[in-house]
Amino acid sequence: MGHGHQDKDSPAARKVKYWMMLDDPQAFGKVDYTATLSFTGTCKSYTAGAPCQAAPGNGRTDTVEGWIAAGYADWEYSSPEGSNTSPDKIAFFDFDLLGTMSSPKIWPSSAPVIAPGQAGFRCDSARYQKWPVGVQSYGCVFDGVRSIWTFKATADVAQTAKHVWTAQFKPNLTRPPSVKDKEIPGSIQSGTPLSRLAGAAGTPEANSHKANRDKSIATCKTNFGAQYSRNQTRDCDEYPMASTNQGAWTGSNDPAVETHHYSVRPLKSEDNQAAGRLLEEFYRTERVINTDEFFVDVVAADGGPYPGLQEPEGISSPIANRQCDLRQPVVSNVQKTAPPEQTFNDYARTTPNGWTGGDSTFSVKLPDGRLLFLFSDTFLGPLKSDGTRPTNAPFVNSTFVLKDGDNLTTLRGGTAATPKGLMTPAAEKHWYWLGDGLIHNEGGTNYLQVLFQEYYKFGPGDWDFRHKANFVAWFSLANLGTTHGHEPLYVDPVPSTPGVGWGSALLPASRSGDGYTYIYGVDDAPINKQMRVARVRGTDLTGDWEYLRPGTGWMKHEKEAANVFTGIANEYSVTPWYGGFTVLSQTSTAAFSGEIRASVSCSPHGPWQLETLVYHMPEPGPYGSYQDGTIFAYNAHIHDTLSPEDGPFTLSYNVNSFDSQVSDTAHHYRDPSIYRPRFVKFSMTPTGGTR
Repeated sequence: MGHGHQDKDSPAARKVKYWMMLDDPQAFGKVDYTATLSFTGTCKSYTAGAPCQAAPGNGRTDTVEGWIAAGYADWEYSSPEGSNTSPDKIAFFDFDLLGTMSSPKIWPSSAPVIAPGQAGFRCDSARYQKWPVGVQSYGCVFDGVRSIWTFKATADVAQTAKHVWTAQFKPNLTRPPSVKDKEIPGSIQSGTPLSRLAGAAGTPEANSHKANRDKSIATCKTNFGAQYSRNQTRDCDEYPMASTNQGAWTGSNDPAVETHHYSVRPLKSEDNQAAGRLLEEFYRTERVINTDEFFVDVVAADGGPYPGLQEPEGISSPIANRQCDLRQPVVSNVQKTAPPEQTFNDYARTTPNGWTGGDSTFSVKLPDGRLLFLFSDTFLGPLKSDGTRPTNAPFVNSTFVLKDGDNLTTLRGGTAATPKGLMTPAAEKHWYWLGDGLIHNEGGTNYLQVLFQEYYKFGPGDWDFRHKANFVAWFSLANLGTTHGHEPLYVDPVPSTPGVGWGSALLPASRSGDGYTYIYGVDDAPINKQMRVARVRGTDLTGDWEYLRPGTGWMKHEKEAANVFTGIANEYSVTPWYGGFTVLSQTSTAAFSGEIRASVSCSPHGPWQLETLVYHMPEPGPYGSYQDGTIFAYNAHIHDTLSPEDGPFTLSYNVNSFDSQVSDTAHHYRDPSIYRPRFVKFSMTPTGGTR
């Protein structure tokens, strides 16, 4: 066995020491206890200008009897820097151990030789070993031993430890996303070690370290918002670390694997920085220098196995079903082309670079009374003089349109020359569509919170895409008068069971009657889509969610939620109605149905009953108003922002075409009016009138 020395002050620390022990020696047959047993060693340098110097008294020669009495010997070798010209004065050596036995009584003419053992070591004088930075340090290690950082998940580094473990063993849950399964190295189980990337300031290694860090920070901004640090209270943690050759930038420059070899996550600064100090201590005590390989082994705080992603389970709150006078709804006074439909049509016809068509069409009332309409896929202007759309019209995945009286302003990301959606895609073949939103006040400041759903393309077909994850994006209300620069301040992950999109509708705490904001989602399917319900106390959508499981309770974890109300659409609405609530949705009991129906309940979570036909969308199908089988309509919901208490109500729905070609004769370019929301005003009262 042996160890290397290290020190920040003395070049004499460039040395190693070996011990050899005869463990429980035993004699068989004829034995000459006066025979001489000798162990000697030689040291060979593989680096020019860096000699290997043996300490006086290395090795041992003794009688067999003497070895049995005290069977050990030691060796020490040192490595002066000499004329070594490498920046870190790195030198490599081999140490050979040779044993011989001499006994004229037994072997008069020759002595047996014990097969030699060999071990290698390395010495260096690296300046980047933090003693602090810039102070010369000296030492030697056995470079044939691969180090393991045993990272204990103590309370002060619990967040970082969880991130590292998740990246190693649940990489597909990490950001940035990837179409392919992510494979992140560094765990012992992976068999793929990390290797350190280190060098003095100005070296290629130091520059690559900075490139790793810069890419990680940029990835944090893309995935978690431009101000993810929350006033310098959070750091962008990356794994593998920026100080490794497997980091965000150095790990791969191949676009095909650009996003699936690393992970980033904003963490509390004090946690992340404490973990960074532990890493530097590991590098120093194990003398891990540039290119040295090592593993990271996350363990529990007591040194036992890490428990993994422990999530809360069980009932959070009991279900409280309300009582009301619930009667069959009656629909009347249906008005097509209701406001603000014409306002949007006029704006699309005249805007130089704003909204000319889009879908989703949620709306939020701002604190100053203005309305903000939220759109997913959006075409931007201008249109041609004949009202058609040019084939080079910008198309982005999310926009807002601010309505101030009859004046509309489009809000987007990017620049005028290169417009983008509000949420920058986190990876190739990924994008976001938005859901409902609300106003949340935190620390005396109002923010717009919007639920976004992330999707990714997995094949060449128009419908070859899947749901990936859900997020809450925070937007500032301070600069809504401008047209661009509206990317979110913060982006927070929320529950994300694949295929379950949250944000189909929101019922804010101000309208629910019990202090909870209700969050509605959809368990997606081609037909017979099903509703899911969650809730959070207050208006912060990043708070602690509870999930409805009828007959059991409000549950602590999303996996314990249950589907309710079959036949819902991907987007719908839940609105107070005569002492109870109504859910309004296009029915999904048949694919692309034209029917918009409402059901009612005394509670905001259902059960929903007394279904009523509200409106039949006239556009879809070969017998619809366009007389074209490629036209379909979808995503109907009531706008509380346009509807007084108990009505009359205003709903919107979207119209689209399966014709996805980009040409002058394709639907979206020949007739831009197709891809715009329709607004319908109607009354819906209980049978027998109100009481």
